[in-house]
Amino acid sequence: MTTTSRKEILELLANGKITADEAAQLLSQPAAPVVEETAVPDVKILKQEVAQEVAMEANNGGKKPGWLHVRVRDLQSGRNKVTVNIPLGMVKFGMKIGGHFSPELNGLDWNELQGMMNEMESGILVDVQDEEGGEHVQVFVD
Repeated sequence: MTTTSRKEILELLANGKITADEAAQLLSQPAAPVVEETAVPDVKILKQEVAQEVAMEANNGGKKPGWLHVRVRDLQSGRNKVTVNIPLGMVKFGMKIGGHFSPELNGLDWNELQGMMNEMESGILVDVQDEEGGEHVQVFVD
């Protein structure tokens, strides 16, 4: 029996939800094999949520959903080395999925991030020039 299980049983006893005899019986049971559960998100539900939000944005004044763009340009030639365009709805979907695997993402509030992006005048989130590496990186929304 795990320490957590013992604590839960003792808490139930302390709160009067089980009797001392019931607690003793539960504590004396042999330990069940521990099977770790991985929190796998229900992708169908997440897809439906994102589709609904995209449809709501599309119906809101005829606006198209915004995009997140990532550009890496070679400073010498001026040519793009990397170009990535992702719909913001997909970014939100990715954050929800990522939150199940990376606890750091759980603290991020999508509505707060989106509000900050809407308030920005230029839409540029990151603009970095690496003179030594000869690259110009831009991350922006529109």
